[in-house]
Amino acid sequence: MPRPPSRTITRSLRFTAQEWADVETKLGGRDFSAVARALLLGAEIPEPKAGRKPAVKIERRRMTEAEAERNRQLNWIGNNLNQLAKLANTRRDAVSVLSALVSLEREVRRIGG
Repeated sequence: MPRPPSRTITRSLRFTAQEWADVETKLGGRDFSAVARALLLGAEIPEPKAGRKPAVKIERRRMTEAEAERNRQLNWIGNNLNQLAKLANTRRDAVSVLSALVSLEREVRRIGG
């Protein structure tokens, strides 16, 4: 039996929280992509898959400016840590790498606590 062609094109939709709640109710456990594809292509809407777990609702909130700044600083430290790890793997000068790691650790402790 030949394999069906892979789906390589992706499109996205945006919903309000209430719209998505209504959509989930109408889906009744069916896969959103499969139902949308069937409706748009005039095919039969698939039955729900047995044992499918209900969608988990994720509550999101905006970061405070302080949280955003902390994330920026931690990203900066992570970038430096990656550079140091690369240096440690390519050079034999372990003292300078360890020294830089100690200063990064101090910075992480300052930010975190």
